[in-house]
Amino acid sequence: TFSIVVGSRACNAGCPFCVSHMTGFTEVPKRGPIYVPNFEKACRLAQLRQTTTVLMTGKGEPTLYPEEISEYLRLLQPWGFPLIELQTNALDIGWLARDGVARDSKRLTRETLQEWRELGLNTIAISVVSERAKHNALVYLNRSRHKDYPDLARTIQFLHEIGFTVRLCVMMHKGAVDSPTRVAELIEFCRAHEVDQLTVRPIRKTAAPTQSDPTSLYVTERGIDAQEIAAIAEWIEHNGTRLMSLMHGAAVYDVGGQNVCLSDCLTLDASGDDIRTLIFYSDGRLAYDWQYPGAKILRGVSEAVRNSQPS
Repeated sequence: TFSIVVGSRACNAGCPFCVSHMTGFTEVPKRGPIYVPNFEKACRLAQLRQTTTVLMTGKGEPTLYPEEISEYLRLLQPWGFPLIELQTNALDIGWLARDGVARDSKRLTRETLQEWRELGLNTIAISVVSERAKHNALVYLNRSRHKDYPDLARTIQFLHEIGFTVRLCVMMHKGAVDSPTRVAELIEFCRAHEVDQLTVRPIRKTAAPTQSDPTSLYVTERGIDAQEIAAIAEWIEHNGTRLMSLMHGAAVYDVGGQNVCLSDCLTLDASGDDIRTLIFYSDGRLAYDWQYPGAKILRGVSEAVRNSQPS
């Protein structure tokens, strides 16, 4: 995966297990123009490594920066990557679907989403902890001025109407999705609402020294243990048909017609030296791991250098 970090650390959710809090924000550049020379090098390197998927993500929430997403999509067009995805908490998309207006990014409109689709964005990957609104509200709105979690089924339908493939990325933890029974209920929801892809992964504490003790404490206390993860994996293996094994240990199954991927939230793979992801920041920094500052390929440049690049 070729990951592009959109925007800054700003986010309209307050997830207590946020990986960004554990891995820090020191590498997030000040807002400024995208440093195109290094972006083109990153695209070339990704294609040399036979990368098929571009994932626009963030240390915060990407949809707060719709103009930046549009600019990246335009820059990506000449490279012809077949799959381009956006990872989001989809709060603003959900409110847009329900009320006709996004609450935190007024510049995000249905027309914006349609433009992204025309520019090559294929898939919206929605980060949730459950198919149930009460679980998602408790986690995503715990430090928010908003209290009503938008209806997930309506959000999915809205994105389907525009033409997007929808993936639910479920962060499994205690009290939400934490057992084979809950995974089965989640899969039934996905079938009912024609969710194209479902990824389930446990929340984890990073292997590198954490920069957020409260976040690490939450993950330690609320993360499902190895025995619970094994029980879920065994249930999926027993009830599904394995379709594909990915290089970083994830596996994709068909479970009663539903696409299900059992994965992990970290980027290092102990089985070898293959790079699982390239990570590009707008100042030109290129890395290959979220946890370790030493996983650096290209350094970022100053805002002055970015402003002086040829238009």
